[in-house]
Amino acid sequence: MNIRILISILFVFLLSYVGMASAQVVITDLSKIELLSDHSSIKAGDSFNIVIELEPNEGWHAYWVNPGDAGLKLEVAWDLPEGVEVGELQFSTPHLIPFEEIVSYGYDGKVTVTAEVKTPDNFESSQLTLAGDAFWLTCSDVLCVPQEAQISHTVLIGENVIDDRGEMLLKAAQEDTPDEANWPSQFHTDGENFTIISKIPDQYPVIESAYLFPRTIGMMENQYYQDLSFIDGNIVGRFKNAYGYSDEDQFEFVLSFKTGDGQDKAFSIVAQKSLIPVAEVRVQESTSPLTDLGIVTALGFAFLGGLILNLMPCVFPILSLKAMSVVELSGKDPKEVRLSGLLYTAGVLICFGLIGAVVSSLSIGWGFHMQMPVINFTLGLLMVAIGLNLLGVFEFGSSLMGLGQGLVSEGSVSKKRRSTFFTGFLAVVVATPCTAPFMAGALGFAFVKGGVIGMSVFLMLGFGLAFPYLLLCFVPVFRNILPRPGAWMETMRTILGFPMFATALWLFWILGNQAGVDALAIGVAASLLLGFALWGMSKTNITWKVVSVICVIGVIYSGFYLSNMKQSTALKDESSNAIAFSSDALQNLLIQDQAVFVYFTADWCVTCKLNERVALSQSEVQEAFVENNVTLMVGDWTNQNPDITKTLQSYGRIGVPLYLYFPEGRRLNNPDILPQILTPTTVIEAL
Repeated sequence: MNIRILISILFVFLLSYVGMASAQVVITDLSKIELLSDHSSIKAGDSFNIVIELEPNEGWHAYWVNPGDAGLKLEVAWDLPEGVEVGELQFSTPHLIPFEEIVSYGYDGKVTVTAEVKTPDNFESSQLTLAGDAFWLTCSDVLCVPQEAQISHTVLIGENVIDDRGEMLLKAAQEDTPDEANWPSQFHTDGENFTIISKIPDQYPVIESAYLFPRTIGMMENQYYQDLSFIDGNIVGRFKNAYGYSDEDQFEFVLSFKTGDGQDKAFSIVAQKSLIPVAEVRVQESTSPLTDLGIVTALGFAFLGGLILNLMPCVFPILSLKAMSVVELSGKDPKEVRLSGLLYTAGVLICFGLIGAVVSSLSIGWGFHMQMPVINFTLGLLMVAIGLNLLGVFEFGSSLMGLGQGLVSEGSVSKKRRSTFFTGFLAVVVATPCTAPFMAGALGFAFVKGGVIGMSVFLMLGFGLAFPYLLLCFVPVFRNILPRPGAWMETMRTILGFPMFATALWLFWILGNQAGVDALAIGVAASLLLGFALWGMSKTNITWKVVSVICVIGVIYSGFYLSNMKQSTALKDESSNAIAFSSDALQNLLIQDQAVFVYFTADWCVTCKLNERVALSQSEVQEAFVENNVTLMVGDWTNQNPDITKTLQSYGRIGVPLYLYFPEGRRLNNPDILPQILTPTTVIEAL
């Protein structure tokens, strides 16, 4: 062998050995850290890359460049030879580290951080030693401990020689580092809400399981469950401003998501500040049927939906209260009658406005309050109290009864006016579990548009609900056909107490499905205590009043105990062959070209339960599913479920029911959407 070749081989081996020997693992009490490079030797004036491997002990984690609500990223104070520059540390894609209400971004297990090193042309030394003081924070679920270490690595100056281990680690880290993406992106804040929109390339027609990691600190609030919607090729995120909001012209973030074919992607994006609300930008770029609906059509649909809502079972208990008040209208002063209509309408509109504001700002969906067991518990007790009053169990001016019973009991004029207003308010509260025809499109349009336009749709829906009563109050000819007040009203009042008890049973049934049979029993027991308390308070004997107070305390404690009970996550479905919905499971089925029928329901949604009984549970419909090899999937939204909420929003809906059919070969963005009122024929023809 030529002596020069042999010397060259020995020289390369020596360089590799020296490079490897210079990389030392530093062990602290809770971590180990090592500094390496992708070259063991480098020419002066060339660039190379360093790799920092940080591995916290098992059960501990380290943090991303933006640690979130708590934590500190890895930082290095470099001690470098003159002319040598180390670039910014590049972190791989993080993941969530939730702890109670604290949301942080970081890593469990090993963390690999990279940086580029530039050497000057006139570097004369035979070797380059990189040294620095590393500082980072490592945390467990209960404790955070600062860590520091002196790290160093030596690279020879000569020929370019690759370090195999360093290069392997560098490539692995770069594959897990978000790619730079120049996607058109904008953000806007109204002083409270932070909204961002990013245009996604056509190569990603379907996006699911997305999460936005804010690289810029101090602009958006960190949230475990994020409101991200994928609509017409745009990712739209709605957040709250961060505490002590920092007003910047640019917002940097990492968008991590799963594509339609199951690939994990992460891109680093920079959004520019927009002077107009992002909701308007989204509408300008959108071509969805909801945005094409038009404001006039949406308002018309909202009005019709509100009218029909008067006929839905959810509103029957309040209609029974209104029935008595309508009869009383015939004997009232015309001015008082018109004022009654206006007050009722005001109660309806204010409640709709409040719900619209909450739904739009938090993106939590129509009927969201029915997902909270304590709300159903409270409404059930309210219905019991109103029913007992209608049956004459107690007769006194309680402010609680101002929420409805004043319309059917004697009292001062001012009290009746307040009662009229709160009856309208209560009508909306109990109406939200129902979704009438025309409502879905109008509500979806309101959610997509947001702002003043969206609020107008919500108010028009309320106006439709209040319109029949308002018409009776302002048009005397309609009141003339009503029966005259008389003794029969006392009997009717007693009869109307029973729909209230039926509504209470329905609410406690929902409660049982949400939190188990123990919760249902607590609701029934609290009703018994409430009934005894209301009866005792109407007595003059001080003993009974003391017992009544004790019963009231028992009711309050029952609500407190119930609020701490865990909600049930069991699948409740009429169809034995249905599987529980998840966006990942649905995507996997569609990738396999499987036909899928998905329906979203909730125990508090009367329309949903009716459709399940009348259509979906029928034998001919079940046979059609089997014959057509259709997988049946049910999304139970009785309790809060962020995955279902995001899916509903992606199809322009903010509530249930929603029925989607994906024939064989379809993808997430093009299902057949069935009507909200189903029949067996409707479903079978769709299949």
